[in-house]
Amino acid sequence: MSKGTKGAIFLLLSLIVLLCAGTAGFMAIEGMSALDSLFMTVITLSTVGFETLKPLSHAGKLFTIVLIVVGVATFSYHLTRLFTFVVERGFLESLGRRRMNKKVQEMKEHYLICGHGRIGSTIVSEFTFKNVPLVVVEWRTEEADRLQELGVPAVAGDAREESILKKAGIERAKGLIALLPNDADNLYVILTAKDLNPELTILARACEPEGERRLLKAGADKVISPHREGGKRMARMILNPAVTDFIEMATEKQNLQLQMEEFTVRPGSPLADKTINETGLLKRHKILVVAIKRSDGVMTFNPEGSTRIHAGDALIVLGQSLSEDLLQS
Repeated sequence: MSKGTKGAIFLLLSLIVLLCAGTAGFMAIEGMSALDSLFMTVITLSTVGFETLKPLSHAGKLFTIVLIVVGVATFSYHLTRLFTFVVERGFLESLGRRRMNKKVQEMKEHYLICGHGRIGSTIVSEFTFKNVPLVVVEWRTEEADRLQELGVPAVAGDAREESILKKAGIERAKGLIALLPNDADNLYVILTAKDLNPELTILARACEPEGERRLLKAGADKVISPHREGGKRMARMILNPAVTDFIEMATEKQNLQLQMEEFTVRPGSPLADKTINETGLLKRHKILVVAIKRSDGVMTFNPEGSTRIHAGDALIVLGQSLSEDLLQS
């Protein structure tokens, strides 16, 4: 619960307590019914000037004086604050949603993250660190609102629905990551997404071992089982700790000493149609080409210096302070 929401609840509770106190006082002193006592309390605190329902006793008059002196200012202050909060918050939230919707509508070549649980939040953090455009699709409205407040583009709704995916810009998107809680939902998301954008690259999370085959058959390009991958990583950490440390150091985005990255050679790039030796990547920039993935999907590991690079190739490189501008320069 946000700080602003807590403040609104506090103001509302304060008003209720004040009304209850006034109602209880009139009931005890004047013997009025609960409704008549509440009516007397409201007209007293709001200073509307209505006549009393019946002549007040001395004790009732004294209580009314105290209620006016103590309660009127408090009632007016709390009521004004509550009204201001509701109006301003509603206006700002509406304005913020319109800005966010406009931002999403203008996005292209972005990624849809369907589901913002523990895995989804980690992916969003990694993408945000690398300035990769993304839109989160989250069924929990309060979570989507929280992400928007943090400046993360988010759409509230069911990722299985075609209208929600369209709202998130599925037709202009580059990829989608399906992270819903079960395989059936992820399968439905994949089928809907592929129908809207056949060129979409899709990565899906498999919750059950038998779900991997179904998700791949539905159109996912890659399927990851967090439990299986976690088990493999733990086994590698205990069996090959040095290898694991090297991989973690090379793939940790915050590490500035050594980084491993993938870059696609654009048409017209200075790297295109040159051998690895001719590019001077290793000699000039101390960048090692670990592997080359050709446009047809063939992967070449530890390529020789005479290997020629073509436009559309994906280079997996290892070096310091890597940037796409550096490689394409």
